[in-house]
Amino acid sequence: MLAASAKVDWPGDTAVMPSTPHTPHERDRMLAFAVQWMPYGGGDAEDIMVAFGIPSETYFRRLRHLLADPGQTVDLDARTVEALLRLCRGRLEHSAASVGHPQVGQ
Repeated sequence: MLAASAKVDWPGDTAVMPSTPHTPHERDRMLAFAVQWMPYGGGDAEDIMVAFGIPSETYFRRLRHLLADPGQTVDLDARTVEALLRLCRGRLEHSAASVGHPQVGQ
């Protein structure tokens, strides 16, 4: 069950986003996946869908929201948190750039 929705105040976020995972298990799963896949660009959309049942854009928005709360990332060092935030930003920018701009041949 998802927690109540919360407004995310990030540039480009115009919708109400679900709050971060509300159980330690969900939070730990999301952070472990993020750290494991960080060297490979964060995992592909299919892996994210299989692991979490959500589209990759939703995953990266939730992860970014989670990373913004220092109380949720106590097991991660500051460099890892910053690297993951950059990864989220890059993936979300890529996602936003591709919306409405289909590639040739699609």
